Amino acid sequence: MLGDGKRIVLSFDDGPGPVSALESILETLRENDIKAEFYVLGDEVRQFPEATRMIADQGHDIQNHSWSHPNLAQETEEEVRRELERTQDIIEEVSGVRPTKIRPPYGAGGFRGHLDPELVRVAEGLSLTIVTWDIDTEDWKAPQGLGEEKIAYIEEQFTQMPRKVSFNVLMHVLAGTARDLPSFISQLREWGFAIAEP
Repeated sequence: MLGDGKRIVLSFDDGPGPVSALESILETLRENDIKAEFYVLGDEVRQFPEATRMIADQGHDIQNHSWSHPNLAQETEEEVRRELERTQDIIEEVSGVRPTKIRPPYGAGGFRGHLDPELVRVAEGLSLTIVTWDIDTEDWKAPQGLGEEKIAYIEEQFTQMPRKVSFNVLMHVLAGTARDLPSFISQLREWGFAIAEP
């Protein structure tokens, strides 16, 4: 079986808004007894402090995804620092949690072999580990969500990494993803994957 002896962590970028999608995602995770990672945007945390607290209160990881979603690999070191530092501060202020990881928007400057030196320096200064993902669901592409085509694409990605035993699966806080998440979790379990805590 595809997932025999293998683990995955579910992760969501770009939250905490839209709040209705987030609430639905959190409910599905609760029903399935899953803890996930949320890489949130500082500017959205500012707009939706209650939603941010909801993520933390339900025991999920809250991590840094920058303030305004720029391509950090193209920014000056000063700008990168501003993006990450402001986000660290507002997440801590709102939720009491200080992030330990940064997932750069678009993965830009974050993949091994393509690390952006400014991002590396700023992340080190803020004690942040730079992370990306292993499986891209492309849930944001039309048609939004995790429908049949996306499932086939995800399956293909898993089969291309036969020796890997632990995967981070990237999704986004979106209405389509929220709608399809219950069936996607069932599919992952059917494939034999264990869903691990971050």
